[in-house]
Amino acid sequence: VYGYTEDGRLVFQGNVYKVEKDTQASTVSILAYDHLWVMTRSKTTKKYKNANPADIAKGLCGELGVKPGNIINPGVNVSFIASAKTGYQIIMAAYTEASKQTGKKYHPIMNGDTLDIVERGTMIADFEADDRINLTNSRYSESIEQIINQVLVTDEQGNSVSIEKDADSIKKYSMFQEVYKNSKNEDNAANIKKLLEKSKPDRSGSLEALGDYRAVAPYSIKVRDNLFTGKFWVKSDAHTWQDGVHTMRLEMEFEELMNEEKADKEKEEKPKKNSKSKK
Repeated sequence: VYGYTEDGRLVFQGNVYKVEKDTQASTVSILAYDHLWVMTRSKTTKKYKNANPADIAKGLCGELGVKPGNIINPGVNVSFIASAKTGYQIIMAAYTEASKQTGKKYHPIMNGDTLDIVERGTMIADFEADDRINLTNSRYSESIEQIINQVLVTDEQGNSVSIEKDADSIKKYSMFQEVYKNSKNEDNAANIKKLLEKSKPDRSGSLEALGDYRAVAPYSIKVRDNLFTGKFWVKSDAHTWQDGVHTMRLEMEFEELMNEEKADKEKEEKPKKNSKSKK
């Protein structure tokens, strides 16, 4: 299945996975996925040591039968084990590990029949969702129900070691504490930092507008209406064509988030104690 813009630009290419016919309604429904679906369905096992995430992605494309396209090189190397994981999980594990070093977010996206990996949140140029022009509806929410702004850190035996906190968040919203147990095989500092990322309110939004082929995850767009004006990250997108009209519904994020995948690390072997033999 191929989808094109009015001026002939390819915006979708995928394979048919399901066909359903209804004789009474005289309809045929076709379900098609782009080739990233292959990456989410095919599994493999790999062990990587000081490997570049871009090389990992290209290698998996070759193994699983997907063409590599413009795959961003984060400029760092990663090490992890992937046991019976999908190609998508392995790629995201590699770029999640890279993100810890670069501070940037990454996302895979199909460009025709080739796989691109881009930096998440890249602004779509010359596009704005504006309630005076193309925006038909918008919704926004803000919640502090899931806030964590203080972490009690313990050792592996459960003894208190330290307390990490976001003082500004506690002052503003009251204190909400989580307990974190240190582990020799974990990046404890990174895990605690990730917990404290929840010290801010969860903010989200959605909008409905006249369709634009460029407005897709994982890019960001400008929004202007009577409730909010600023930058949003596109979390997911649904485009609909009906009676000659192209509309879209976008799930939005206020923060630049990444679909992270945890990487398994190789366990460190404990040194064996020397045994003494009696004569």
